[in-house]
Amino acid sequence: MNKASILKFFKRHKDLIAIFVILFVCYFLYFFSMGSYPLIDVDETRYVAMSRDLFHANDLLTLYLNGDYFFEKPPLYFWLEVLSFSIFGKITEATARIPVSLCAVFGVGITYFLGSKISSKKYGLICALILASCFEYVVLARVAILDMLLSVCIAASAFSGIYTLFCSHRFKKYFWWLAYIWAGFAVMAKGVPGLAIPALTIFISYIIAGRFKEMFKPLYIIPGLVLFFIVTLPWHIIMLQKYGYVFFREYIYKHHFERFANSHELGRKQPFYYYIPVFFLGFMPWIFSFGAQITVFFKKHFKNIQGYFDKFCDLQPLHKFMVLNTVFFLVVFGFYSAASTKLPTYILPAMFPAAMILGKFWFDYIFKDENERAVNISTIILNFAFILTAIGLTVVPQFIREADRAGLEAMQIPGVIVIMASVLFNSFAIFKDKKKLHFIALVGFMAVLSMFAAKMIFPYVVSFGQNELIEYAKTAKNKGAKLAAMGTGNRYSLIYYAESQIDFIKDFKIDNNALDKGTYVIVRNKNVKDFNNLYNYEIIKQGKKYSLYNNAIPKTKK
Repeated sequence: MNKASILKFFKRHKDLIAIFVILFVCYFLYFFSMGSYPLIDVDETRYVAMSRDLFHANDLLTLYLNGDYFFEKPPLYFWLEVLSFSIFGKITEATARIPVSLCAVFGVGITYFLGSKISSKKYGLICALILASCFEYVVLARVAILDMLLSVCIAASAFSGIYTLFCSHRFKKYFWWLAYIWAGFAVMAKGVPGLAIPALTIFISYIIAGRFKEMFKPLYIIPGLVLFFIVTLPWHIIMLQKYGYVFFREYIYKHHFERFANSHELGRKQPFYYYIPVFFLGFMPWIFSFGAQITVFFKKHFKNIQGYFDKFCDLQPLHKFMVLNTVFFLVVFGFYSAASTKLPTYILPAMFPAAMILGKFWFDYIFKDENERAVNISTIILNFAFILTAIGLTVVPQFIREADRAGLEAMQIPGVIVIMASVLFNSFAIFKDKKKLHFIALVGFMAVLSMFAAKMIFPYVVSFGQNELIEYAKTAKNKGAKLAAMGTGNRYSLIYYAESQIDFIKDFKIDNNALDKGTYVIVRNKNVKDFNNLYNYEIIKQGKKYSLYNNAIPKTKK
């Protein structure tokens, strides 16, 4: 096969090549050694333990946590976990993470599809790779929690609604219906935010486009609502009929309305600006070029921003798309910033419109020779941040307690090599004006960093006491012993790795903490003195943070 025929093949099969590139990159970002590190406390171990219980149960509608009803979340995530366990025939760290990683790949695919339809396949591929390789997206694609599923469903719904403003009339109704269906799946993934965010995004988009009334056409809204309710109502109705006021109080009132308005009980209240630094870190390594894009835009168009909205219909399709993705981004940011309860993972849906917006900036840089100065300056700042990180990696271990230092010291040399290699590649690309290499180097760095994390960073995170909990849970399981934990908090790795219910004991009071003979007891080392004052015991193993005891017998009061 000569060069001409190879080029011809590539031109004829651009979509196939792009999909191959996406899958190849996603493998290293999300799937490489995905089962080599334990499930991580507290959410991953909690949700996978619940999924395992659901897998073994006869009832696929009711969720349980440590033997108690769990009405905090809808079941879609857990159903996908059960499906994975059924397909692979085993419950492991890898089979638990596969559904989430596949959701992440699907989200990247949606981004590519929409970018290709709005502008070009090159633009779509750039947007997809930016999304695929941003820091928070990579991390949440590697842990089995709900946020990736919710974010992908929200993005699929919002993008379907936005695309109805661009697609031909022939296909418009289908994308409207898809918007409703994906909103239904988002609700079944995590409740009200799954409806509120895409609905608000589409609503504002249609107002800006001057086509507000079109949203309420019977052809769109009636079948759409029917499909939405088909997805969402059956489970909610069954649960209300089965559990009544208890389900309403816990699921609807406490974990929807109260979680949004008042997080004091949950202990997750954060200031309004909380998500600004979270997004800054989560959108690494692209955040500096994102900032450069905002700076360039305001310098060129600050006086004419209102014109983008007033003359929306006169804009080119890609410019319209930028405006609507800005709406999507601001809706996500505004919704979660207004909510009282805030966690870093909640902002993940904002990565989708951010990738679409930044994709144009990089597309113009690579293929139109625009934004060169802005991209180069942003990369120099990124390199400076990388150098500071490398210095920090060499210095920080000196300030870590000796018991936790070994894992960090093991990461020093390979970590510094990875970081400095990225600095050199970035600098070479700028110096030689290799724009495609510049982009590839950043995506490649995140792929290498993800592999490095799977082998070293995630295991190091687990080394802060969780590895001991896992060891003790397996010991109790192998001995067939009941397991209790005193003063540890709800460490759900105990439930998952012991494969049994755990008695989590908060207070060191002998009346409340009577233990059966033969029960294995885990105690934090800093609480051993309190434990010793109340019980006689046999010590099985003492770790750096936790210790394992047996035959704890209350001391007789003198």
